[in-house]
Amino acid sequence: MKVLKKTDTYTIYKKRSGRYAVEDALQNIVNGADKINILIEAGIIKQAAIKSLSDTQEEAPTVEEAPAVEEAPAAEEAPAAEEAPAAEEAPAKKD
Repeated sequence: MKVLKKTDTYTIYKKRSGRYAVEDALQNIVNGADKINILIEAGIIKQAAIKSLSDTQEEAPTVEEAPAVEEAPAAEEAPAAEEAPAAEEAPAKKD
């Protein structure tokens, strides 16, 4: 791992996989939201613009659902149901 940035409170590493690792001053690994906030503050990653829920609903086109057409799935399931119990039976042991 390469050291990208070292401060008094944390150290940021770049792994060979391209990911980042953050250690605090006590050499404990920092994860989750704390890690993301540190990487954003350091300028290593950029925060994506998050759209609000109302914006995404306005942009989404309305989709009309077609009526569901049912075919005979019960006829196909019946033979499979008969075969399953036969496969579960264990052969009798011979003494």
